[in-house]
Amino acid sequence: MSGDESGVDGSLVATARERLRTGAAPAVVCGELAARTPRWSDAALAVGLARGIPEAELRERLAGGRQWQDEFHPGEEEEYGELLEMHGVFDVPKQLDEREEVIAGHLRAAWAAMGGMGGGYAVGLSRRFVRGELSSAFRTLARFGPRRGRGRPAEFWTAMVAAGELLDPADGDERGTVAQALDESRRRLAESAR
Repeated sequence: MSGDESGVDGSLVATARERLRTGAAPAVVCGELAARTPRWSDAALAVGLARGIPEAELRERLAGGRQWQDEFHPGEEEEYGELLEMHGVFDVPKQLDEREEVIAGHLRAAWAAMGGMGGGYAVGLSRRFVRGELSSAFRTLARFGPRRGRGRPAEFWTAMVAAGELLDPADGDERGTVAQALDESRRRLAESAR
C-alpha cells in the first residue's frame, strides 16, 4: 500500500480527486473505491481527503458509524457511499466569518432551548451548520419552534430573533423567507413573554 501522510492509500485519494474533478458525486466515488478495497472506510477517507476535509474530522465523522460497514456486503458499496453522504460525512465545512459565527451561536442556542428534535431532522440541521447554510437552519428552526412541555420558548425565540436580525431578510425558499420567519419569531417571542 503506497500511503500518503494520512495512512490512506495514495492511489485511492488520487482516484477520488480525479473522479470528483470530473463531476462524480462523492457517494458514487466512495462506492466505486469501496469496491476496490476490503476496508471501505479507506474509500470514505479517500473521498473526504480529496474534498479537502481534514483527516481528523473525517475519522470523527466515521467513528459515529463504525457499524455502517458491517451492515453492508460486497455488491452494496454504492449504498454504503449513499448512507455516508446522507449522514454528511462528505460535507465540506464552510469557514464562517465573524458575523456568521455570531448567527450560528444564536441558532445553536435556539436549538439547545428547543427541547429535542427527531434524529433525521437533527442530522439535516447539523449538516446545514457544517455547510454554513445559516438562513436555511434559521427557517427550519422557526418552522419547528420549541417542543411543547420540553422546550424553553422565551429562550428559543429570543435567540431566533437575534439570529434573524443578522440574516439577509430576502433569503428564502418555497417555504418562505427569512423576513417571514423573523416576523413569526418576533410574534412568538411576544407571546412567550405573556
